[in-house]
Amino acid sequence: MDLKDAGRRSSVRVKARLKVRFKNTESFINEYTYNISKGGIFIRTNHPCALREKVEVVLILPGTQQEIVALGEVIHLVGPEQATEHTPAGMGIQILEIKPEDQNRIEEFIKKQIKTSSDVLGRREHPRLEAKVRVKFESKEALVEEYIHNISHGGIFITTNKPAKIHDQIGIILIHPENNQELFLQGEVVRVLSSEDAERLGTVPGMGIKFLKMDTYVKKQIDDFIRSETVKQAGKNLIIEEEKE
Repeated sequence: MDLKDAGRRSSVRVKARLKVRFKNTESFINEYTYNISKGGIFIRTNHPCALREKVEVVLILPGTQQEIVALGEVIHLVGPEQATEHTPAGMGIQILEIKPEDQNRIEEFIKKQIKTSSDVLGRREHPRLEAKVRVKFESKEALVEEYIHNISHGGIFITTNKPAKIHDQIGIILIHPENNQELFLQGEVVRVLSSEDAERLGTVPGMGIKFLKMDTYVKKQIDDFIRSETVKQAGKNLIIEEEKE
């Protein structure tokens, strides 16, 4: 996380102190991987602070009650009148500063959780892959767009007239449009759109696939695969709504 030291926080006037509780450990790791580590977070609320207000964000590590304090600035608002089922009311906050020791606490927490998950997975039977699907993007721009909207969120929609069945496990091979480099990911079919349903809805048939493993190691593999400053810049203020209890 490339954030500044919080040594100046005492000299910055903040308008609010916001506590963020995460639904579970997985939700925290996902939020950190995709957003907090890039300097942003979205907090659901019907009473957001004003744009450009400085706030203290308190992240509560799930299962530990440890509090991580950071200085943030409100950069995006969604009012109740603008909210929809998929875009709740709230405010997007850019994280400006965090203490190095707090950053270390986050990283140590995540390392322990990933190790625990890996140990458990290591004792399970390796999932049987029903098929492998090769996905080649038309251009670097198309790859970046897919990354921002879907791949970085842990999934992908593949257009096909012959989708697999729900819960089938599939190997997805992403093919880089410029150098033909391949990246292999494991996924599970979580949504199927038949040709009939697609025609009725005016869209294309296919299947929605959720990646089975999207830890920090796999995320880095994807980032290295794309190797694009465009993605890095776009991700800095990418905001995902976090579900809270």
